[in-house]
Amino acid sequence: MKRILYIISLSIALTAFLPLCGATTDNAEQLFAEGNALYEAGEYEAAAEKYTEVLNHGQSSWSLYYNLGNAYYRMEEYGQSILNYERARKMAPNSQIVKDNLALAKSKCTDNIEELPRLFLLDWIDGIVNIASPRGWRTITVILVCMLCIAAVFFFVSHDYKIRKIMFIIGSILILLITFSAIDAAISAKRLSTHNNAIITSPMVVVKGSPDAKSIDKFILHEGTKVTINDRQDDWWQIEIADGKSGWINSGAEEI
Repeated sequence: MKRILYIISLSIALTAFLPLCGATTDNAEQLFAEGNALYEAGEYEAAAEKYTEVLNHGQSSWSLYYNLGNAYYRMEEYGQSILNYERARKMAPNSQIVKDNLALAKSKCTDNIEELPRLFLLDWIDGIVNIASPRGWRTITVILVCMLCIAAVFFFVSHDYKIRKIMFIIGSILILLITFSAIDAAISAKRLSTHNNAIITSPMVVVKGSPDAKSIDKFILHEGTKVTINDRQDDWWQIEIADGKSGWINSGAEEI
């Protein structure tokens, strides 16, 4: 228990001074700082309200979602905690402190769902895409393009055959890397903007066999369980859980 509290307390301090991505107003930054101060004072509900106000100002960052997740964890609202940790991980997929606290919050969940095995190739692709954020991949692409331009200048200016040959090889490699980086940037950006996953935030949700309140009950999910949204029909979502079971819900979950 002491280890859990230590991780939570330390990690909020580490993220307290990280800038908000896209923050343009002093008001949003002030609210963020006020939320951190309230958290440190043990006023977790008030801290969560401040962080939510920042989101209502149209500002977001992984550290904001992460701190909000910490506040909900301290209030023992594990569904909301996991939801915000997942949103933080979506923006910073390689952050170890996010992964650690997400694992702690998940350990509090009722449902223990065994995941179906996943293709190694998909895990490999995810590992590569998650190396950087969409902004990071765009930055890498720009740097590679600049390097290609420099190589092109040397290729056309130099009269030395060996130098031209080396620049041609380097340029060819850079073109491949630029293509690879641009594809990763596009995939990463699409994942960030796509909302096809959700977290159960109600204490209990009954999953139906069809998008109809009178249809058969298939199974029950509890707070904190992650689901994939496969289809939408009016107010109903067709969801699937990690072990492959699927059904319909019409409330009790929030998109990541």
